[in-house]
Amino acid sequence: MPMNESLLTSIEATIKALMATGNPLVPGLRNQFPDITFVRCSASDMDATPYRISNRYQHYLMNRSDVCIKLTDQLESADGVIVAEVE
Repeated sequence: MPMNESLLTSIEATIKALMATGNPLVPGLRNQFPDITFVRCSASDMDATPYRISNRYQHYLMNRSDVCIKLTDQLESADGVIVAEVE
């Protein structure tokens, strides 16, 4: 699934809905967006500029086209999202 701004907005809305209902975040995201890879961590674990910032989360784009996951700021090459919780 190609990443775009509309998809990121849908992901953010899903995060808000999951938080409101108390459902687990990553399993809920994976269920809703099965073609996207999701990783959750603490914002303090990240040493990069987030692609987007919301109330409780910073969103980083990742690319898994090589053997290792790489952060990217290129929406068109992203195939996953790191959801970093601001504590």
